[in-house]
Amino acid sequence: MIDKNVNEIFFLKRKYSFWQLQIMFWFAHWFIWLWIYPDNFLVLNIFLMHLVQYIAPYTISYLFRYIYKKYQIHHLPFFPMSLIILPISFLGGALWIAFSYFLVFCFYGTIFIQNIFRDLIQPIFYDSYALVTWSVVYIGYKFYQEFIVQKQNAERAIILAQSTQLEMLRYQINPHFLFNTLNSARALVLADPPLAREMLTQISEFLRYSLSEGKNSTVPLVREMEAINNYLEIEKIRYKDNLIVEYQIDPIAEDFNIPVFLILPLVENAIKHGMKSTTLPLKINLNAKVIEDYLQIDVVNTGKWNENIAKDLNTGTGLNNVKKRLENSYGNNFHFEILKNDDFIHVVMKIKKER
Repeated sequence: MIDKNVNEIFFLKRKYSFWQLQIMFWFAHWFIWLWIYPDNFLVLNIFLMHLVQYIAPYTISYLFRYIYKKYQIHHLPFFPMSLIILPISFLGGALWIAFSYFLVFCFYGTIFIQNIFRDLIQPIFYDSYALVTWSVVYIGYKFYQEFIVQKQNAERAIILAQSTQLEMLRYQINPHFLFNTLNSARALVLADPPLAREMLTQISEFLRYSLSEGKNSTVPLVREMEAINNYLEIEKIRYKDNLIVEYQIDPIAEDFNIPVFLILPLVENAIKHGMKSTTLPLKINLNAKVIEDYLQIDVVNTGKWNENIAKDLNTGTGLNNVKKRLENSYGNNFHFEILKNDDFIHVVMKIKKER
């Protein structure tokens, strides 16, 4: 329905633009005539006669438009196009001159033709030339219109493709999360039923967020942090004292909108790979602050960079997923960097606030 309304509005604008250009073109032609023959402006009968005569080219050019649209001559090669434009322009010029002499007869009661070439052939040539010029302008305008339509269609296709890819990237997150957390809950069902129930409660809270906010493209940072906190509470139940998490969230950053589930893969990676490469307990620092127009998010975990993390960058999940989503959402208005140290891994993400 939206696309239909947009197309209808665009069609009306094109139609309105044609009539604007039609009036402007013949008004400019009339004005040039006045500029070339200023004395005729002083004679009322001649002035009115030449003003009324523009009914002819206005009507003839409208008929040209009908023919050009019906046969789509702007899609023809140059030579066949010329074979259509030149003859009908000559015919249109002859009709224009015939109408002009009809007006001469109406205004003066007689027709003055003393020299066939000067009074008939030459005027037909001049008027035909004006109609050829009109045809060139009209066909150029049609090319411009089609270029605009093709550009808009291409932009819509790009937006649709980006939107589709974004949805695919988002939907990769939940199955990955569920696989990890349900495995953890299963391990606790027999070993520690109360903790298993607590974990399932946290899982349900996280899924509530997923259902309520997952349909949105962006959410305020504060809502994303609530979901991450639920996730980390689940992981704390699983790892107990072996996982320590610290937050430093600037209150100014809390209202900053970000793509939903953007930070979670960073935290997941920090736990998944940090547990394998650090001396326990694993320490994770999650910081967010606003610097000018940018939101900077830092996820730092103890541990070392290893081939498993590098391999994850090419699997379509985890860090690679985040980077693709940033590219689709922000174009060049983001920065994503992984800083590697002997003792920690630091992921830096900066995104520009939309104005």
